[in-house]
Amino acid sequence: MSSKVELLVPEGRVRTSFIFPTPRLGELKGKVIGFMGNGKPNADILLSRLANLLGREYNLLGTRSKDKPRVTEPATFIDELAKECQAVVNAIGD
Repeated sequence: MSSKVELLVPEGRVRTSFIFPTPRLGELKGKVIGFMGNGKPNADILLSRLANLLGREYNLLGTRSKDKPRVTEPATFIDELAKECQAVVNAIGD
């Protein structure tokens, strides 16, 4: 009886590409900042505290908060949040 062994090599090809980050905001005063949670425990607490702190310290025009229902799901609202805000803070919890 003969048997066949399949050898799998878990090496991937590394591809590099250039990215062009969005320019930084000059200042936060008068800006609307978004806060996006990833659905993990405590992310909402962290983002809420950060939104309050930034609002007081930098005189923000406003804040918007959105949470993904679960960490494994995509943020279907990301385009909407990007249109409403000049910057978005994305956080995880646990």
